[in-house]
Amino acid sequence: MEKGTQQVNQQQPESPDSVPPISLNHDQRGANDVGGSNDTRGKSSISLRKIESNRRNSQRSPGPKTAAGKKRASMNAIKHGFFSKFLLVQHADGKESQREYDDFYADVRKHYQPADWLEELWVEKIAVWSWRLRRLIRCESGQIARALAGYSYEIHQSKAGDLAEPECASLSSPEMDAITDHLFLPEKEELEKLLRYEAMINRQLNHAIAELERLQARRNRGPAPV
Repeated sequence: MEKGTQQVNQQQPESPDSVPPISLNHDQRGANDVGGSNDTRGKSSISLRKIESNRRNSQRSPGPKTAAGKKRASMNAIKHGFFSKFLLVQHADGKESQREYDDFYADVRKHYQPADWLEELWVEKIAVWSWRLRRLIRCESGQIARALAGYSYEIHQSKAGDLAEPECASLSSPEMDAITDHLFLPEKEELEKLLRYEAMINRQLNHAIAELERLQARRNRGPAPV
């Protein structure tokens, strides 16, 4: 009987009063309190950063809205091509317009509609050599303008001398035109240099056009039948 009574007593669960209470010491409570405050401060700082970021983004430009602005923006991917960075004259005295070149390049590209990077390369070469031909014409005009300006300075100097000597008659307008006609071409050496440069540009331009058209013709024919 004693053994059976001992076994029954061992199987009975202990009463709640007999279980010692679980208590947290001061260090543990402090750690939990600190952790909770850190989480709160972390969430608050993240929210403030998001608000500040949204405020900055709202102040940025949403992009072009007009048709002209959208056209220029559409050229952002191709206006800095293989050669344009070094092609345009950036000096203040003869600075060339990046926008004007971009518009010209866009027209050439729209005409040929390149399908891959190789066709794109030949399209840009066409634009580059055409731009150089335009610059050559401007150079010729500049040389003529310089010659006329020099001659005009000489005329003003001679008129100043005529005032000191009234007996010297000034030339009439037709005579002046006849004298200045020869100035509408550069000097022989400069003219030969311009003509050689123009011939080289035309060869390169025609070569670029022929290569691009050959590539596009082969692409349009498709693969050869087996």
